[in-house]
Order: sequence, then C-alpha cells, then structure tokens
Amino acid sequence: MGNFYDDLLGAWDKTVAAKENARKYIHEEEIEWVTTPQDEKIGLLVAPENGFQTWGTESAVAEISPGWNTGKHAHGEEGLYITEGEGFSVISGKRYDWAKGTTLWIPFGAEHQHFNTGSEPARYYSVTCSHLEQFLGIFKLEQLETCGPTDNIVDAPISSDGFDDKGRRLRLWWDEAPQVRASEDDKGRKQDPESPLQADEAFETTINTHHSLMIHFMRGNGFQNKELEISGILSDDPHTHGGRHAHMEAILYILQGEGYSIVDDEKIPWRKGTCFHVQGPQTMHQHFNESDVASHMLRTAPGIRMNFFQKIAEERFPYLWFEAHDHIH
Repeated sequence: MGNFYDDLLGAWDKTVAAKENARKYIHEEEIEWVTTPQDEKIGLLVAPENGFQTWGTESAVAEISPGWNTGKHAHGEEGLYITEGEGFSVISGKRYDWAKGTTLWIPFGAEHQHFNTGSEPARYYSVTCSHLEQFLGIFKLEQLETCGPTDNIVDAPISSDGFDDKGRRLRLWWDEAPQVRASEDDKGRKQDPESPLQADEAFETTINTHHSLMIHFMRGNGFQNKELEISGILSDDPHTHGGRHAHMEAILYILQGEGYSIVDDEKIPWRKGTCFHVQGPQTMHQHFNESDVASHMLRTAPGIRMNFFQKIAEERFPYLWFEAHDHIH
C-alpha cells in the first residue's frame, strides 16, 4: 500500500499524462455559444470546461448587440480586449470609453458593466482566473444586474486618461501601446540547443527577435494586474515564421492571418478566431504565418507565471530560446 510520498513521486507523471490528453486548440466554428445573466452571447475558448489543462484560467469571447449592455457583476481579476465595435465600460463607478483594439483591466472585486454604443455588434475577448480563485477559496461572483437593451446611458464620470482614482491604468487605446519591431539583422539568428541562453538573457533576446513586430499591452504601461496578463500582439510578416522557443503557459487567440504552429512536435492549424494553448512549463513552440497579411496573435499569460513562478523556477524550468524569426523556406 502506497503512502502520501509515493503519490508525490508519481505526481509529475500524472501531470504529463493529463497534459498529453488535454485539448490543444479550438476554432471559431467550434465555440458553443450560450446566454447568461451577464452576456447575451458568450462562448468559452481555452478553459477547463472545454477540456483544456490550464493554470486556473479560462478565456472566452462575448458579443454585445447594438443598443445593448451586459449585466453588471463583480468577481476576481479580469482582462478584456475589444476585437470589434465601440462603446464604454463602467468600472467601479467610472466610465472608460473603448473601440476596436482597446485593452481593459478589471481589478479584483470591481463592479463593472459594458455598453455597446455603435451600430454593429461589439465583441470582446475575456480572460479570468476563477478556477485558481476557487482553489484558493477567494472566488465570489455577484450578479447585480442582467444584460438587455440599454434604456438610458449610465451617468458616470469619464476617465480621460484611462486611469482610475487609485492611479491604476484600466484602459489602453491601441495607439497608446508600445511597439517593438525586430531589425533585419536579427532574422535567422540561431542558438546552439546544447548550450541555450537562460532566464533573463533568453527573455530579452526573445523580446527583441521573436517576431517581426510585438505590441505590448498589459506588461507595464501603468497596469497593476497580478493574476493574469493580456501581454499584447505577436505579429509576423506574410510568409514568415516566429522564433522557436519554450516558456511557461500562454494562450494565443488569432485576430488576423492564417497558418500553423508547431507545439511540442504537434502541428496546430490556425486562422482568425482560433484559440490555442501552449501548456508549459517548457513547451517548445514556433508559429508560421502562411497568409498574405501580417498575422496578429493576441497573447495571454497567467500573472502567476509572470509575477511568481517564472522568477522562482527559472533554474528548473528556464526560459529557452533557439531561433529568431525568418522567412518560411
């Protein structure tokens, strides 16, 4: 008969098996749309309920009809990215206008509600950490109002700069986001897999050479997120590939382009609306853009990776980089 230590010795093998059997990607046409008190139309992307093995996060995409608003509720931390439409959100009693390409951060426990003021459906990508919070015993969801047609515009003071009264950024416009384009000199750079760069050195190299263009959202810029991070846009020029590397968990949602990724030797096809999971802690992967337009991948990482585990586990699970972006051959 085994004991608790025997279980611990076998825990890693169980983890590896669970990840191998988990779902790896979902396409737009596979989304199961539902109606909730909060959203008229919402569907899960990468989430445990969908068969994915995440670090306690779940991502979803939701739509708000013209002239409608979502419900009003409060829960843990949330990151939002507006993929279509225009409108505003009221967060903790303050109004934040938004349009396509806007990033929003909902602080832990903040009451919030979203309004579509445009003539077309508004769509947003959402990431939360309810499973992690449930495990920790701190998850509490309160539904204060239900979704429906907007009878009157909420009278709330407008944030002109995207910051709240505590000095935290809650909104970032697309044109406010820093952009980093790799130089032509970086193309095709490779590294000896037998002696890879590690930790901070590899991370800095990857930031500078990983993709044709990187647009940074919630990594800095005044945000104070802790549990999760909508890092930004990873973009590769037409018919190029990104760098081959490995790191801890990430979720990629395709906004533009078509191609495939190699994730631990598995080929994952993607196109606009696809969402796929890089499980970690050290999952080798590389992205290939086969289309005639630049690819736009919206990248999400759990904040416990960026703010905690990546820093303390870098010797056992180092951030690795092997190859820079280049043309598809």
